[in-house]
Amino acid sequence: MSSPEPEEPRRGSRVRKQVNKFDASQQNGKGKRKHVEDQEDDDQEGLISDPEDESDHEPAPKKKKPAAPRKPRASAGTTKKSGPKAKTKPAAEGVREITEKTDSPLFNALQQPDIALQPLIDEWIETYQQAAGDETSEQKSIHELVVFFIRCCGMATEIEQAEATDDDGIPDVIERVQDESVHVALATYPLISKAKNFKPFHSNLNEFISHFISSLALTPILFHTADNTPHSSLLIPLLLNWLMCMSSSTLRPIRHTSTYMTLRINSALCDVAADVSKDLSVKQRQRDAEVRKAGVTNAAQKRVKAAEDRVKEVQERKQTLEELMQEIFDVMFVHRVRDADPNIRTDCLRELGVWAKKYPDYYVSTSYLSYFTRGCNDTHTHARLETVKALANLYSRETFINNARTLTMRLAPRVTEMATRDVDLSVRVVALQVITLIDRTGILQDEEDEERDKVAKLVYDQEPRIRKAAGAFILGLWEERKEGLKAVWSGLRANKKKRAANIAEDEMSNYLDWKSLAAVLLYTSKSLDDDSSEQPSALKSALFIPSLSNTQMTRATAAVESIGAEHELWKDWESLVDYLLVDHSTNEEDMWLLREDEETFMLQVLLACIEREENEEDEPDRTKTLIKVLPRLFAKHQGDVGRMTGILSIPGHMNLSLYLDMRMSSAYESLWDDISKQFLKYTSPTILTASISAIGHLVANSSLSSINEAKLSELQESLFASLRDAIGSEDVALVTLDDEQISHLEAIMLRITLLQRSMDLVDVMEDEEGQQSSGWDIICAFADRGKLGYKEEATMVDYAVQIIFLHVTWLFKRFSKEDAQDATKVDLLCTRRDTALQTFSPLFLGETTNTANAVRRQAFISFINTHVLFAKRAEGRGRAPASDVCSVAVPDEIQHRLGGAFQAAIERYASVMETRSAGQEESQQPRELTPDEIQEDLHFFQLVSVFVGAIRCGVLEVEHAKEPLAHYSRFGPTYDSIVKKLVDVLRDEGIYNREADAVQHVAGSALQQSFNIFLDSEEDEPTAPLALARVIATAFVIHGSQFAILRQLHPSDVCDFHLEALDFVSRKFSTTVKQEGNARNKEQKSRLTRKKWAVLTFFKVLVPLLGPVTGKDALKIKAHLEDVIDSSGVQLTTNKGWDGYRAYEKRLIGIASKDPNVKMMASKKVVEREDTEG
Repeated sequence: MSSPEPEEPRRGSRVRKQVNKFDASQQNGKGKRKHVEDQEDDDQEGLISDPEDESDHEPAPKKKKPAAPRKPRASAGTTKKSGPKAKTKPAAEGVREITEKTDSPLFNALQQPDIALQPLIDEWIETYQQAAGDETSEQKSIHELVVFFIRCCGMATEIEQAEATDDDGIPDVIERVQDESVHVALATYPLISKAKNFKPFHSNLNEFISHFISSLALTPILFHTADNTPHSSLLIPLLLNWLMCMSSSTLRPIRHTSTYMTLRINSALCDVAADVSKDLSVKQRQRDAEVRKAGVTNAAQKRVKAAEDRVKEVQERKQTLEELMQEIFDVMFVHRVRDADPNIRTDCLRELGVWAKKYPDYYVSTSYLSYFTRGCNDTHTHARLETVKALANLYSRETFINNARTLTMRLAPRVTEMATRDVDLSVRVVALQVITLIDRTGILQDEEDEERDKVAKLVYDQEPRIRKAAGAFILGLWEERKEGLKAVWSGLRANKKKRAANIAEDEMSNYLDWKSLAAVLLYTSKSLDDDSSEQPSALKSALFIPSLSNTQMTRATAAVESIGAEHELWKDWESLVDYLLVDHSTNEEDMWLLREDEETFMLQVLLACIEREENEEDEPDRTKTLIKVLPRLFAKHQGDVGRMTGILSIPGHMNLSLYLDMRMSSAYESLWDDISKQFLKYTSPTILTASISAIGHLVANSSLSSINEAKLSELQESLFASLRDAIGSEDVALVTLDDEQISHLEAIMLRITLLQRSMDLVDVMEDEEGQQSSGWDIICAFADRGKLGYKEEATMVDYAVQIIFLHVTWLFKRFSKEDAQDATKVDLLCTRRDTALQTFSPLFLGETTNTANAVRRQAFISFINTHVLFAKRAEGRGRAPASDVCSVAVPDEIQHRLGGAFQAAIERYASVMETRSAGQEESQQPRELTPDEIQEDLHFFQLVSVFVGAIRCGVLEVEHAKEPLAHYSRFGPTYDSIVKKLVDVLRDEGIYNREADAVQHVAGSALQQSFNIFLDSEEDEPTAPLALARVIATAFVIHGSQFAILRQLHPSDVCDFHLEALDFVSRKFSTTVKQEGNARNKEQKSRLTRKKWAVLTFFKVLVPLLGPVTGKDALKIKAHLEDVIDSSGVQLTTNKGWDGYRAYEKRLIGIASKDPNVKMMASKKVVEREDTEG
């Protein structure tokens, strides 16, 4: 066969590659083939969308006689790397294997991590200087550099020495390099390679270019012209010609590497030009000095002339350098900054910033800096990042803004947009730094405040890095507001300062500082609320000052964190306390006082500062200060719930043992009284929780335990005394309560509930004060009122049920092994447990249906949790003494009723979800859940988790897992993550406990119920049943590493499961077909036809559950499947509705065909048939 003629290159000098797949195992690196193909695609894309690439330097395609491939010489220049011994496939026909060339000493040196490059550079320069006048030696030196360039591109092409200095033949040489690279399996090139031997290449290349140019600057070579050079050609223009021709190559390795090297050469030229400019300035001053002191003598005139000559010489050097830089910019930069390869664009933009910083006299002008506008709008993240980094470096120089004011005006809106909206976090952070530097120049103040407001809002962003980056900008606004406020204060008349007459000047200055900060932060917060759509990621405004132990970020905390990145704001918190303790009620008359909203916000700032300033060294001083100011804060903010919540968090940041060291026991008792007063006064759960947290910190102070015990006992007695006073002598079961009494009792119950969650109240609950009833009896009586079904009492009864369960839990916890020998204590525990269960069960299992839903839910949860608590546990599974002597089990009848109650709760929540979705469809846009809806979801998921937990603990039988599993993938990911735990129970029961029948029943029932729900819906695909099937499938098989099957259900059990499922679908399908045939109108017939096809989708659901089935069982299932279809009387058609059936049948056939036992049976039958026929 004759070989095909080589194709000519296409127009644009780009050759279409016709190569076979390359075997990456021939390369030293692993997994290179895919990278190679992607890279070659990028090479061609790099110039398709870039018309600038087809410049005058690109070589025109020429027809050349293909040269015979040369055999590599067995020399040091063509050695191969040794690798592991392994079989490698031969290279594809027409594709040569890349052989790493080592014929360039300079290139080899760059691969050494710790090599001194300066001696190599000096040696080369000395050789080149000595070669002046010797064309052969000169060609050899330049040839060494050109080969170095080619090797850096990853190419192994060889060129002749004469070609290196042939200025006109450079395009032809580059074309040849490109043509040869087409027939080579191109791997990653050194500049971007991650190979171990190329790790030092990048840094060494930068160092080499910098030292090379700086060393040339010490010789006349860099500044030679065509008139005075002793060499046959100018060195730098020749090298730049090579690199700039290479930079227009269609191959990315050549284009990227040569562009990068040219950019680095220009950066090095900028260093030289900056030094030359300084030298020129010195020479000019020397000349001016000589001119001033010059006389009429010949010697004086000679000195002037010599000075003029030196200035002229330096000016010529500067002009030569600027001409080189301008040529690089015009010929290479303007094209490559538009390159399709983002890495090349990134390098250009980064180096442009370097040039402007190193040589601002030349590059700080609109004609060069306007390219940053392109960089800010680049689609690639790294290009935008390098652009804003370059701008940050430039704007950090004070003199830059004077020469770039026009550019700044044009860039500011775009940089602001990047800071607020960019998708990359790093870009946003650096853009924020840039806009902050721009703002310091005052340019943004001259424009509208809208841009500044956008940036200021970032102080409340959710991302910590953004908040910290915005700190400097907010600090600038604060300084600006301080100056304005102090100017206004100094301009006020004396009668406007009467109230501040006794305040020192320094103290007033601090007050004005805090006032200005409050104005800035609150204005920004309000503007964010007014335009929430502009900053969707901003933190929501907190309605109350949160406890400092809360992990939720508030705006005040965010502001302190942001400003703290630039200024240690928290160290001035003592002056802020003094300012907040001032009476701010006359703020309308006195401009230095805070408004009410500002005072609330600054109190939050104070709490954030106290938290941030926390360290062991300053703790004693901080505590001493807080001991003095805390009573004053309590007294001043008694009536404000939000502020009091934050103040109650302060004891958690104090060293309370100092009260004893300072002999301030009375102050400690006063602190107890203040906190207890807040607990007994307020009804807000937020402030009650904060009070209990503060009480917990006080109780933990063991140095004053006597005071703690007395005060805590006093608090508990006061709490239950208020409960007894609320009912008086009335019978709880018969008393009629008005709205005010109900609210009062709700508050008392809430206090008991919250306090009981954090500490043991058993003694005070069981205490019968005088002839009055104990707290336990009163609470149980209130819980029994839940059966009456009064909606207004639902919350009170809910709290009562919680208190009963918590009381039994504390009894369970304090019961010890010694108590197990005490019959009285055992009897008390059992009695309280039974009373609790008897109280709970009628509330959700009773015949009356008027019990409030909240009460039903809480009673259901408490009933199950009580059984979980007292369930009999096996050895080593957390056995407790109380569960050993007072264990209890749930009867089967009660278990079934619990399942019914759970199903009723599911149906109620499903109706709620339908109502929500209907409202959302009407509004035609997604909406956020309201707090009540979130609370409703939380209660439902709590109920589900308790029910699932009881099944996992063995309190409820596995059979009841079918109720929650049936609604899998119906109520969202939270529900699914809870219910998915039941799969572990099914796996344990079926595989380890050998209870396959129970698993079949639960899985089948859940799957059928889920499918029935799907049929009743308007959905087209059985999404939820299919998701449930995939989850249940994991209970049939236990996989090990690499999907190896460790254990599984017996195949016959899975086969029975499928047979039962087929019977289910058979009944459904037959019924639907009959109904369709009896339909009386078109609408009914259409609905039943749709249902018929929906029933057939059940086969899709069964496909994932075929895992453990064997070939023999597959044939059995297939036979039953055919019977199901035959019994329905429906013929198979090509309708898409039968796709699920076909997929199921195909899977069965595939299982059977792979089973060797089935194959053997089939072959035996064939043999028997042949024998019979013979």
